Amino acid sequence: MSLNIIDLIKGQFGSAIISQASTHLGESESGISKAISVLLPIVVSGMANNADKPGVLDSILGASSDDLLGNLMGDSHNSMIATILIALFGDKLSTITNSVSNFAGISGDSSSAVLNMVTAATIGTLGKYASENNMGSAALSTLLADQKSVASALLPAGISLATLGLGDWGHTETIVPPTPENVTVTSYDEPKVDVTRGGETHMNVESDNNEGGGSIWKWLFPLLLAFLAGWFIWNQYNKNKAANTVNNKDSTTMIKSDSINTKMTTDSTAINSSTKMNKTADSTGK
Repeated sequence: MSLNIIDLIKGQFGSAIISQASTHLGESESGISKAISVLLPIVVSGMANNADKPGVLDSILGASSDDLLGNLMGDSHNSMIATILIALFGDKLSTITNSVSNFAGISGDSSSAVLNMVTAATIGTLGKYASENNMGSAALSTLLADQKSVASALLPAGISLATLGLGDWGHTETIVPPTPENVTVTSYDEPKVDVTRGGETHMNVESDNNEGGGSIWKWLFPLLLAFLAGWFIWNQYNKNKAANTVNNKDSTTMIKSDSINTKMTTDSTAINSSTKMNKTADSTGK
């Protein structure tokens, strides 16, 4: 388990220091305690996220820990503390002190004074721990990086690094290498190619009668055959219908012709009979 550096820093703020700060600033002890509880994780987060800036780690490793921890309310180190705070928070300093002032119920000046006190305690504690454990810049930077999520979790409800304009300082991102998986590229006319994210490539040649194949001809060809068969049947039907119509017309014509011939024969017979009768009558009259 990594060291919780915030617990070490809290040890510098006993009841005597809080009482001294309360008297010196003219604030209640509860207000001072609340301000410390908010500012401590903010300062640690600031150092953890700016350890790569020139001068931040050097200030921690080069500071006189005994002087800082022995006189947290002193003014002798205010210049050095102010320089570090500007490097850590820049133009967000006023936002931080105003938010802490409203949360703790203390004045803005008192909030700034407590911020200096917390920063001095943090630098002194980190410098002392690094010295006792023979830590260099790289080891100290790693230690601070481990405090990001711990520090942000200690902020009270209603105050977060984001609301202070500090973005997602408390967010730690773990990069997990992706697990190689097959990415399949399918073509209608080309073999299937499997490309693994690990960089390996191999080709699968599948037969045309693959039951799960994606060729369009597997459903389009039967559809075309069905269409052609239907067209052929319909065409034959129309031809037969046309032939039947012609035959019917011919039969009707023949029937009409026979009727006319029959009528003409009948008329001729009648005329011949009439002629014969007339001739007979004439012969008789003579």
